[in-house]
Amino acid sequence: MNITLPKWLLSSLFITAFLGFLDAVYLTTSHYSGVIPPCYVVSGCEQVTTSSYSMILGIPVALMGALYYVAVLGLTLFYIDKKNPLAIKALRALTILGLLFTLWFLYVQAFIINAWCMYCLFSALTSTILFILAIVASGKITKENKVITV
Repeated sequence: MNITLPKWLLSSLFITAFLGFLDAVYLTTSHYSGVIPPCYVVSGCEQVTTSSYSMILGIPVALMGALYYVAVLGLTLFYIDKKNPLAIKALRALTILGLLFTLWFLYVQAFIINAWCMYCLFSALTSTILFILAIVASGKITKENKVITV
């Protein structure tokens, strides 16, 4: 059964994921070029982006973020094209994972590094918004299907 989600919801998912992608690509590019991104709103970008927590298994967290946002964009476009509710269910699962990573990195900034990165905070915002939008979309799909699946 094909279910069409409201355009505002799909547009919001796409735009938010695209903004998160741009942020993550900027941080990834900064990492590989050896440039410390400037901090205008908070102080601590250098401490956060150069800390041992900025890499996982030798891979910059920002690159993983960029891949996360590409996956969200891909699932959103797949749903727009095919109207397949499985794309929304996958999106829900992915954004739950994204939110968990967001909470971990907020904890790391607040209690371990004791510094804040405005780009990381922006990513936390976009990731949280994507989670909320995916839950809303998932609720609309579930309501239409009259079946609750995890």
